[in-house]
Amino acid sequence: MNIVFLIHQEGSLGYSMKRYTESLANKLSKKGYQTQIWAPKLILSKNSKNKGFGKWLRYIDQYLLFPFSFKWKNINTDKNTIYVLIDQALGIWTPLIKNKKHVVHCHDFIALKSAQGLIPENPTAWTGKIYQYLILNGFRKASNFISISKNTQKELGGFLNKKPIINAQIYNAIDEKFKIGSINAARITIGEQINRDVSRGYILHIGSNTFYKNRNGVLNIYNQWRKLSEKETPLIMIGSAPTTAMLRLREESPYSEDIHFLTRVEDTILIQAYQGATVFIFPSLLEGFGFPIIEAMACGCPVITTDKAPMNEIGGEAATYITSTSKKTIVNKGALAIETVLNYSKETREELIKKSLLNAKKYQDETFINDIENIYLEIMAN
Repeated sequence: MNIVFLIHQEGSLGYSMKRYTESLANKLSKKGYQTQIWAPKLILSKNSKNKGFGKWLRYIDQYLLFPFSFKWKNINTDKNTIYVLIDQALGIWTPLIKNKKHVVHCHDFIALKSAQGLIPENPTAWTGKIYQYLILNGFRKASNFISISKNTQKELGGFLNKKPIINAQIYNAIDEKFKIGSINAARITIGEQINRDVSRGYILHIGSNTFYKNRNGVLNIYNQWRKLSEKETPLIMIGSAPTTAMLRLREESPYSEDIHFLTRVEDTILIQAYQGATVFIFPSLLEGFGFPIIEAMACGCPVITTDKAPMNEIGGEAATYITSTSKKTIVNKGALAIETVLNYSKETREELIKKSLLNAKKYQDETFINDIENIYLEIMAN
């Protein structure tokens, strides 16, 4: 079997999607399959930024010029080939593959739901609404799908206007390098990163600045928790550079000296951040999957997250949940959740960590790649 992965244009592929694609290609290649990754070349948009007029040039490269490149490459492609649309957001390409062996990987429908007015806090311009309509109209033509969570699979069913041949659900896998390690060594390393003694622990958050990550909410939760607690555990936020609003929230906080930002750290630092944390807080409003939940658990760190799919689906019985989806009440309940976890006895904490490690085992590479392989083979056999 020859596998062709169709991916986003250079510079448009996020870190998680890049890691997801490379993991699939490398692991299936090790199983003896021929794998190729096809992506649009930067031609008209080579020297342009991915915004304004440059964004439209990227669209031309991706949706007008790439189909010609695809057809040319396809001339000499083995007939025993499956075409993998790595992201349903590339649905506009579906007409290129709908009459071939194919599958569409579905991650999240946040942008599509926003364009349909289903997420009021994330309004979409008229151009974005047209773009999402074209994506939807495209992937509806596909026959085979793999969703990364049961929540994504359920949402997919609401968007399709016909029953697919295959509608599978396979959880993402986390990298095996996310594992428990020396707490003391981890805290020494993280302390050096922020120039602060964190030997007694810290509260951790990891995420980007997309609206649904609720990073302002993390800061508000922390401030509220400090008001009700006698503890002075610092907060470390890792990910994208803080926004102006986040910097303002820290500046206005009475606990500003205990709030630290680390931007785009290497994986070695990220793993140690998980290993040394006292608790991981992830009050996300929406997700497709929620990698940090499982990464934290695999590193032996207790997790607090929102009691909403897919966060509660991924966290299972091992996470502590904020039982609210209202931004206002999330703050109060999130603060209480932190206080609860930080006051666990040694025995209760160890039991929670055991549950976390057991839950993380469900998201291992071997299970993930074997399940993907079986679906691909089933499609080829149909």
